[in-house]
Parts: sequence; structure tokens; C-alpha cells
Amino acid sequence: MKTASVQQVPEQWAKISRWLAAGEEVEVTQQDQVVAKLVLVLRPQPDFLARAKAVWGDQPPGEPLSALVNDARGGES
Repeated sequence: MKTASVQQVPEQWAKISRWLAAGEEVEVTQQDQVVAKLVLVLRPQPDFLARAKAVWGDQPPGEPLSALVNDARGGES
């Protein structure tokens, strides 16, 4: 586990964020006492396809989404 002092965190944030991205946990110390722990938080990506299927089912009515996007871009059908 990596450590950084309260004073080092803003000064060395680029290095600390690389540690976090690599999966390291970082203990933040003040006067040799651990006052906080930094960990990377992974946010799940929204599942838009599952949400669309929940609303419209497997086969939504109307034109396929790809056709709507193509039309919006000025393309040919």
C-alpha cells in the first residue's frame, strides 16, 4: 500500500492518481497518523440496450434506430 502525507496529495496528485489507476490503495497521513484512505471507484457503465429493451421490448415499433441515426446525419436510406 502506498502512502502520502496531507501536504503531498495536492503537490503530487498526478503520481497518486496513477497509483490509484494501477489498483493501489493510498493511505493519507498527517503527523504519521493515517487520516484517510484513497481508493479508485469504478462506476458501472449504464446498460442502454437493457433499458431500451425494458421500455420497448426486443423489437421496438417504427424504424430501426440505425435508420433514424442515418437520416439525422443526412445519409441515404
